[in-house]
Amino acid sequence: MRIPLYIEMRGKNVLIIGGGGVGTVRAKKFLNAGANVKVLSMEFSEELKELKNERLELIKGDVYDRRLLEPLIEWANIVTVAIADLNANKFVKEISKRKKCFLNFANDSDETEVVVPFEGEFEGIRFSVTTEGKSGIVARMVRDSILDMLRKDDKVVYFLKSMEFLKRYMKSENIPVDTRMKLYFEISSDKEFRELVNKGDVAKAKELAKFLVKEYVEGRRNFKVKDNLSFG
Repeated sequence: MRIPLYIEMRGKNVLIIGGGGVGTVRAKKFLNAGANVKVLSMEFSEELKELKNERLELIKGDVYDRRLLEPLIEWANIVTVAIADLNANKFVKEISKRKKCFLNFANDSDETEVVVPFEGEFEGIRFSVTTEGKSGIVARMVRDSILDMLRKDDKVVYFLKSMEFLKRYMKSENIPVDTRMKLYFEISSDKEFRELVNKGDVAKAKELAKFLVKEYVEGRRNFKVKDNLSFG
């Protein structure tokens, strides 16, 4: 069963088998994330050839050359197969059983271990969408719909900025984690705090948040933990 994760890729090693269009897209994606990338292929796209990067190595060779492939898989944290030949998947999978790497089959959504989703980002809110191979067009459409919703809803961004401040402030004040967990819900549900956020007055919302933290910590307010974070 697959679960969604965000993984720090800086310094990680990625082997991509296939130097065509899909392999090129994957190579650029991992390079942009700070990974070291090696592309194994008999041919390479012009874009890959022109993509000069100290973290990119193009290796001309046959995927079925075991002596060439084994040390590359040994080196890799993630192996992407981006060619049409499904038999290559089986060959790579057989070798990788004894190695500690994850497999991304760009040509087989059922057998892949790692899914590369469509990504979106707006004002510090990052998200990913996948249909796990059912339809890339639909996944892209959903991604664009979420982006459109975020662009039209300033309150979400105001809320994020206010809550980020609250989190950093409480950590700086060395407030115990169990108390912080309660305060996230208490303060985010406070009527005055929400009104300030909805109006976009983030500065006043931050000041109120600091005041409320002190009130709760010093016992002048009782905890009534709520989990309703919807905007009114």
